[in-house]
Amino acid sequence: MRKHSYLYAIAALLIGASALVLVAFAAWVREPGDHVMAVGITMSSDGKGATDAYAIRRWFPGSRSASVVERAEIDLGQWAGELIRVEIRGGVEGRDAPLRPAGQVGVRAEVVAAGRRVPVEFAGWRNDDSLPFHVSPAGSPAMVAPREGNPPFVYGEESRLWHVLRAPEDGLFRIELTPVLAGEFEGEPRSLPPMAGPGKKPVRRLAQRGGERRPDVFIYLIDALRADHVSCYGYARETSPNIDAFAREAVLYEEAHTAATWTRPSVATLLTGLYPSVHGVVHDGEDRLAEWPVLLSEALHDAGYATYGISTNVNVSEECGFNQGFDGFELGDSRSPEWVNEVAGDFLSEAPPGRPVFMYAHTMEPHTPYEPEPQSFRRFDRGFLDEAEGMRGDLVEEVRPIHPDLSADEVGHLVDLYDAEIYDNGRGFKGFLELLKRTGRFENSLIIVVADHGEAFADHGTLEHGHTLNQEEMHVPLILRPPGGKPAGVRVKERVSLVDVYPTVLAAANCAPASGYLLAGRDLLELACASPSAASRRAYAEVSMLDSNELDLAAVIDEDGYKRVVDLSVVPGGSATEESVGLWDTRADPKEEMDLTDSLPVRAAYGEQLIAQWLRVQRNWLGAESGGAERLELSEEMEENLRALGYLE
Repeated sequence: MRKHSYLYAIAALLIGASALVLVAFAAWVREPGDHVMAVGITMSSDGKGATDAYAIRRWFPGSRSASVVERAEIDLGQWAGELIRVEIRGGVEGRDAPLRPAGQVGVRAEVVAAGRRVPVEFAGWRNDDSLPFHVSPAGSPAMVAPREGNPPFVYGEESRLWHVLRAPEDGLFRIELTPVLAGEFEGEPRSLPPMAGPGKKPVRRLAQRGGERRPDVFIYLIDALRADHVSCYGYARETSPNIDAFAREAVLYEEAHTAATWTRPSVATLLTGLYPSVHGVVHDGEDRLAEWPVLLSEALHDAGYATYGISTNVNVSEECGFNQGFDGFELGDSRSPEWVNEVAGDFLSEAPPGRPVFMYAHTMEPHTPYEPEPQSFRRFDRGFLDEAEGMRGDLVEEVRPIHPDLSADEVGHLVDLYDAEIYDNGRGFKGFLELLKRTGRFENSLIIVVADHGEAFADHGTLEHGHTLNQEEMHVPLILRPPGGKPAGVRVKERVSLVDVYPTVLAAANCAPASGYLLAGRDLLELACASPSAASRRAYAEVSMLDSNELDLAAVIDEDGYKRVVDLSVVPGGSATEESVGLWDTRADPKEEMDLTDSLPVRAAYGEQLIAQWLRVQRNWLGAESGGAERLELSEEMEENLRALGYLE
């Protein structure tokens, strides 16, 4: 009996020990397996397609998520020199509910090459900077994860982040991943602020020249003049003999672009050196130029200039805020170039002796309505309409501007009228130059001929302007005669923008306004004297047709000449034609007829990302709320590194 009791006791001990082992084993298995962080990374290029570059499933106990950080390095060697899209998909799953997300994956990444470590900025943009408002944002919006770090960990919508970069030689993509459980998030998601451009501080400082006497400055603006209808820009018809003659003795910028495709925001950019998103003149409704930007007229007036403004477009008027800093300002809505010359002559006769003069002259032709002189029209009429119908510029008023119901002959007739008006304006410009010579204001003057935007003739399904950001509206002539006439006969191929006019004038006048902000543009004369650059600058533009939207269309022409236009309106396609949104190679396809969005998806994503980064920086310069997220403070070395990899210009 005792023997059996002894055996029973041993058996009980063994069973108990086994139970303890099983419980301990179950606890051991259970603890590291409460949640799993699952992440996959793919890399793709337009040349090589997509490749699975990294994958992980990391189990962890929920109570220890903050201490879990997974690190990895991906060799970029096989993509060296190519644009690549890095796509990161991941999330946190719970064992008890594997189909229900239990959290997000925080991501922090950098590119390491040649001893440099450059943080990756996951940049996205929505009109109102909220999460659910727009159907498809530009770029990859990133929210700050509740983790310590500078730069912070971020996560993306639907557990997805992407970024496009140009893979460096012998480069590494270094990444850190950390799980963040749903219960750790508090309040509304916070958008990551841009790494560059804190406060109102664009990236370029004003270069100043020496010199004893300040030159006179004249800006002669030709409204709605598209560059490819000007003879010296390659147009087959002789529309602009007087402008061509001026260009032969001046500097012509072959790739000049406006920042907006209608007058008020474009001229505001010209006269402030700020993009529309910063100066705030965007919509056609009540947007007017505020007092805080320092206009060229104000800066030069404070420097001792006599300042005069002449406008034939009501968008450039006292009501719209454009009379600031002018000693004399005259508006003659839709008056002729000859009227502009008369007013200019009166102003110059009143100018105080010995004071330099700044004059802004805004001429209306070839803006609608197209009403050229009859003898000018006869030079360009190709007979698309019967003689009995005469000059029918009113065709524009009879149709809607988007998808106009016009025949090819009717469009051709409008082009003939438009070209004739360019010719008429050229005569007025010749008279303006003769006025400067008669009054002794020509030789020591900076004279700038420019347009505020171009004009569409159903090129991408629209008429007139302000509806698209295609080249017919965005590419404008810009011709500059330096004081003393040197350099002369120079054609600059590098891409420039209307934001560059402001710093060019200030540098020539050797003055710097007390504006409280720096300028985004560069000195065009300095550029004309520099060695040609292998890579051109980017050009940005934006436009809004609907007052209910903060922004409708945004565009960038990247350093390789690819143009990307994105639609940010509430209803995609509601504010632009289908053929006006896409990706084009402006070098091989200057008329933007072949959309490359589907065939070059990485290049298209790169343009979208550049637009998102640019818009965020512009609004940050304006002083927009950053959502309280952490900001990466850039050292001089980091700024240099970002610039080397193309993040800053």
